Amino acid sequence: MARSIGMAADATVYRAVIQFTNRDGTTRTEYEGPYGGIGAARARVSFWTNHLADIDEETGERTGTSRASGHVERGTVSWERA
Repeated sequence: MARSIGMAADATVYRAVIQFTNRDGTTRTEYEGPYGGIGAARARVSFWTNHLADIDEETGERTGTSRASGHVERGTVSWERA
């Protein structure tokens, strides 16, 4: 999905890098963005961490762990004619 199409050349952009742990223990990494601000990328990391939080089956409470974690990366845009 395109975001911030009108951003300037050499603009700083951010992306969310999210590591998912599948129930069988395998992992995969996905990237979301780019975003024009760091807050939007951080929000995506938080969303997935909270969405895939581990729940104690007996109490129904969160255990403090999650099947997702991540970080934010910063980059610049380099436009060229396609």
